[in-house]
Amino acid sequence: MSKKILIFLTIALFLYLFDWFLNNDNENMIYVSDNDIDFLVATWNDQMQRPPSEEELKTIIENFIQNEVLYREALKLNLDRGDIIVKRRLVQKLGFLKQEEGVKIPNDNELKKFFDENKGEFRIPKRLSFNHIFFSKESRSLKEVRQYLEDKNIKSDPFLLGRNFSDKTTRQIQRDFGDKFAASLDELTTLKNDLVIESIYGWHIVNVSNIEDSYIPEFNSIKDKLLDTYLLVKKDEVLKKYTEDLIKSYDVSLSKKYSFE
Repeated sequence: MSKKILIFLTIALFLYLFDWFLNNDNENMIYVSDNDIDFLVATWNDQMQRPPSEEELKTIIENFIQNEVLYREALKLNLDRGDIIVKRRLVQKLGFLKQEEGVKIPNDNELKKFFDENKGEFRIPKRLSFNHIFFSKESRSLKEVRQYLEDKNIKSDPFLLGRNFSDKTTRQIQRDFGDKFAASLDELTTLKNDLVIESIYGWHIVNVSNIEDSYIPEFNSIKDKLLDTYLLVKKDEVLKKYTEDLIKSYDVSLSKKYSFE
């Protein structure tokens, strides 16, 4: 009986010492685990689209050890303190960790409720297709532009962005032609030809060939996009609440010079 107890105690001591060896906080001990190597190999595979050779794997592990040593020495010298890049990275890492912990994948009912409450965010914008002929403000008057409608032989001016535009939203048109031009097209509900419209560049004779009105898509057609948006919104909510609760545990004071009270 005593022999069995001795064997048991020996095994227990061995396991304790082995666990201590792997997990103690000795600053000068570096243990490269299977998980570490698996992660390094996976990262290499993603970047190089192939597994590393034996020699490459050796180099990868050596670089990992070198980085770990330099990282620990940098911490000893307090080089992480006052470094805005390090601070930002730590904030991001904690934020990602808390977001992942606090958000669950929704079921269809939860996702449908989210969709019903935020339908406007998923509206597909109005799109137009049109071509145009351009007349520069610097060299043409509105009277000359209107004359073109009677005499197509009048020469127009070149336009750097081209003549034909397909499936453009009002925002895209606004970016390319300015507010006034975009607003004129956005008001259209039917196809029109020979419209004289002013832009930030000059005058345009516009022919509208297609109009696709704005609409809200069906729930099932955008479930993937809905899920992505849902998770982003919920993660932001979780992080905001976590941060607000955490701030309450700190005694925060502000310089009197910048006090807003």
